[in-house]
Order: sequence, then C-alpha cells, then structure tokens
Amino acid sequence: MPLNDNSKILHPSLVLILVLLVATAVSAGPRDHEDGFFLRLSAGGGTANSSADDGTDEMELSGTSGDVNFAIGGMISPNLALHATVFGWSISDPTVKMNGTEVGDLNADVTATGIGAGLTYYFMPANLYLSGSVGSGKMEVDAGGGLDGETDRGLLLDLTIGKEWWVGDKWGLGVAGGMQYHSFNDPDIDEKWSGTSFAIRFTATMN
Repeated sequence: MPLNDNSKILHPSLVLILVLLVATAVSAGPRDHEDGFFLRLSAGGGTANSSADDGTDEMELSGTSGDVNFAIGGMISPNLALHATVFGWSISDPTVKMNGTEVGDLNADVTATGIGAGLTYYFMPANLYLSGSVGSGKMEVDAGGGLDGETDRGLLLDLTIGKEWWVGDKWGLGVAGGMQYHSFNDPDIDEKWSGTSFAIRFTATMN
C-alpha cells in the first residue's frame, strides 16, 4: 500500500547523508600512535630573517619565505616518534637593512637548509603534537651570474606545534606552526649569520 504521508519516510538524500555521517564517525574513531613507521610531510610559508655584524656594520636580510619540514622515522614508545628531519626555508629578493635602515632589495634567492634528528610527541586523543629537531645546515645566496655564496655549516633548530585530523587508518592531515633558528659562520668575514623564521605549514602524516 503506498504511503501518501511523506513525513513517515526518509528521503533518499537524507538516508545518504546519514550513511555518510555514520561512516565518517566510524572512520574518525579513536586512533593512536603506538608503533610502526612514521612519516610527516609539511610545507607552508611565513617570514625569515638573517643578520651578520662585523663589529662596524650590521646587515640584515629578511622577507616572505617558503618553508619545508620532512620527518621520517618510527615510533619508539606510545605517542613518541624518533625521526630524521630535513628542514629549511627560502626567500626570494629579500629586503636588505644596514644598521637598521632599509636600503633596498637583493635580487637573489637566500636559502637555509639542514638535516638533523628530532622527536615528536602526540597528546592523545586530541592528536595534538609537539616536535623538535636539531641539525646541521648552511645558508646559500644565489644571485645568478656567478654571484653566489654560502656559509659554513652550522646550527639549525626547529620547534613545531601542530594539530591533525585522521582521514584514514594510517593518515592524518592538519596544520602546524613552526619556528626555526640558525647560526652559521661566514667564511669571508669571520662572523656569524643568525636569525629566525616563522611559518604556518600544512601537514600530512602516515603512522
């Protein structure tokens, strides 16, 4: 017997929505970071600066930066990952300041990159994490036409805090805020280039 009262039946689109909501709830159920392989890929943008002082003048390079942070390793205890980290930033046409006064832009790419080791700890079940890495890196200036230069290798640090949401049994997607600090010796002026960078990154983690 046909039903003329539509309030007593569910429209097919509502059924589909309910099925999707249930499936999402099931797939987004509690996960953990107990063991296994760990891989985090993250990239974003922000700002970076580096300065050197030879005792007479101070030069600073700064600008909008691209930022990357790749971590690969494994879980060594519940919620704690040990990993190798490749990380750094790059500025195109940085602003130049001499003794605090802006003098123009440098037509060059300035890049700081490094590799090191780090730890990531997850606060579950929120899937929030805190990650830190320490490594060896250097800064390079590519101005083209043979006007290139680089520092000696030195200290490169990264501190990251992030939040991820599960999108599968092994994958989480999220956002993170990162800060990096560097200190590199300049072989030409016998001084250090040092500074910081700050970035917002989009992240994808497999564990």
